[in-house]
Amino acid sequence: MAIATRTRNRQRTVPEDRLRARLFDADRTDRLLPLEKALKARVSSRQLLWIDIEGEMSDEQRRDLAERFELERDTTEALADRDAGPSLELHGRHFRLRIAAEPDPKRPADATWLDIVAGPNLVISRHAEPLSFLEALNERIAADATIGELDSAEFVASMLDAAVTTYHAAVDGIEDELDAHDARSLAQPRSRDGVAQLVEIRRRIGRLRRLLAAHRELFASLGRPDFARGIESADPEVFLPVVSRFDGALLSAESTRETVLSSFNVLMTRTAQRTNDVMRVLTMATVLALPATVTAGLLGMNLIIPLPNNDPGAFWVVMAMVLGVEVLMLGLARWRGWI
Repeated sequence: MAIATRTRNRQRTVPEDRLRARLFDADRTDRLLPLEKALKARVSSRQLLWIDIEGEMSDEQRRDLAERFELERDTTEALADRDAGPSLELHGRHFRLRIAAEPDPKRPADATWLDIVAGPNLVISRHAEPLSFLEALNERIAADATIGELDSAEFVASMLDAAVTTYHAAVDGIEDELDAHDARSLAQPRSRDGVAQLVEIRRRIGRLRRLLAAHRELFASLGRPDFARGIESADPEVFLPVVSRFDGALLSAESTRETVLSSFNVLMTRTAQRTNDVMRVLTMATVLALPATVTAGLLGMNLIIPLPNNDPGAFWVVMAMVLGVEVLMLGLARWRGWI
């Protein structure tokens, strides 16, 4: 691993196994190139060069990219910017954007940020952590010889579409958790942590929605006609489908918040049903004790009763009468469906 000593922080260069340069060619087989050869490659109009970088770039690597592809100073500095947050900038013939990618449904705020710089027949992507959707995109397009016919804006649109798909996947993951929570609430009404789980899910939905909402202005700018003219794309509406899919992801995140309320209603309904079951048992126990209570009250009155006071068999006669009444009451409750 080489060390760049030109900077005060002694930045490390990105190792070769974390840097990928693919030259898409509409007329020949696509090629994977080391960075040195990618910097020397002459890209024709029927070719597209994609350089994907995982990790931080050194000043020397950024300078080499800037000199070879004539990147403006603002574009080069943007590749070193570590601030989290979506952004979109147009620098001459190049444009640069930053988006959150693959948000984790468990920790939406810890999304990996993806920087993309695009120019004529050139796309540079940089991210601090591995992104599985870029790997899937690379495998999907590896055998597609027509990729070389795409301009950089169309290729970036494909990358953004794949990133928006990860937004939908994050929303789907939270909705799956809500479905599992509802199933547990219906099957296990005695769960004591149901409300706490809903509160935690509600917080995560809020974080995810805020993360997506922060991208609203970026995607809206991508769909504007003035931006399409500035990037020299053959298709002025190249980003409109992506903008529409993003709007759908944001709408799904907002509707999922309402789903939490539905899950809470399911939990409260099941809790109320369990409370009703408990009250029914207590009520039935009270009613069954009523004949014995009434009988004991009558026998305790200072009156002459039609039973001998000094006969032990009288106790069993009273018990038989009380049990008989209780059996009749149980039969009636069973017949009416009360128990």
